Amino acid sequence: MIAAVYFLPVIACLVLHLAFGYNGDRTTYMWILLAGEATVAAAHKLAYSRRTNSTEYLGSLVTGIFYEEPWTELTTHIETRTDRNGRTYTVRKIRHHHHSEIFYFTTTTGKTFNTGEQFFCDVRDQWQLPRHSDRWTGCNIRGGVRYGCHYSIGDMTPEQFDTPKYWIPITETNSYKNKIRCSNSIFKFEKISSEQAKAIGLFDYPDIYGYDAPCILPGEFELPFSVDSMFRRFNARYAPEVQMRLYILLFPADKGIAISEMQRAYWQGGNKNELVVCIGLTAESDIAWARAFSWADEQTVEADIAQWLMKHRRLDWQEFHNWLTTRIADWRRKEFADFDYINVTLPLSSFLLILALSILENALAIYLAVKP
Repeated sequence: MIAAVYFLPVIACLVLHLAFGYNGDRTTYMWILLAGEATVAAAHKLAYSRRTNSTEYLGSLVTGIFYEEPWTELTTHIETRTDRNGRTYTVRKIRHHHHSEIFYFTTTTGKTFNTGEQFFCDVRDQWQLPRHSDRWTGCNIRGGVRYGCHYSIGDMTPEQFDTPKYWIPITETNSYKNKIRCSNSIFKFEKISSEQAKAIGLFDYPDIYGYDAPCILPGEFELPFSVDSMFRRFNARYAPEVQMRLYILLFPADKGIAISEMQRAYWQGGNKNELVVCIGLTAESDIAWARAFSWADEQTVEADIAQWLMKHRRLDWQEFHNWLTTRIADWRRKEFADFDYINVTLPLSSFLLILALSILENALAIYLAVKP
């Protein structure tokens, strides 16, 4: 259906020649064709991207914190002027650009994030590592030099690096192509609106707050801060080793295990790197049921998690954490390139929007060609 829209620029050229009797040079026709095809291609690509784009969440650790003092950058500009006698001459001007102080940090994924003084100080005090002084020189710096400092995780001893209190968890986002979102095959999930999900008691993805997002979504259950921190660090330290993002969702036991399938449908199966563990808890916090799901080809780890939880009805979070760290090495993330065979069709609304845009563009091109 979308292929027909690519012929509209050709039709526009025929209309211009036959209906308006335009006998201009071939360059005009060429530009109408190029501009028309480019417009359709750009709109098609944007609609395709919106249809297949998904956002996954990645765990990482802070590897370094940095501070740079405010400084003034000098830039040279040459202006050409003319005097009263008509002679030209040049004037050399120095402009001053002020740069405020900045704080930023790096992560194990190699990304850099700007932050504030409070975060910098909190990490510095938590790490208690040697301070490295930074110094930059250059003719473009007012005074010739500027200063800063940084602290690096590379200064940690092996014992410190293996100590969780030194781990600063970060949640990052990454966009990827997910053709399953527009599949009408066996991967098609039941559509559940946000209003329906709220009424049922399903979870939305947690927001990133303070550079991190939780691993455990407790719902109506209370979760100790120490447990929340422990599993946040799990997602930052252990899960990335197998490209995993763990979520643990706590449901009231009376919701029944069927709600885990509804949660899976609401999240459209989850992102490619996610391992989602659903647990039904009684009022006494005993485990009544458990289920885990992901896109992994081999569901061994998922089955083992459910079995382990059912054997330990009185959940010990530390014990579960320790056991899980020994099992994730067997988990393999699904390669979504395996789904490239899925044919992506645009919805009618996207097709009509592209069609209208192409018609307007070609109409404008004809008008510009024939106007006096």
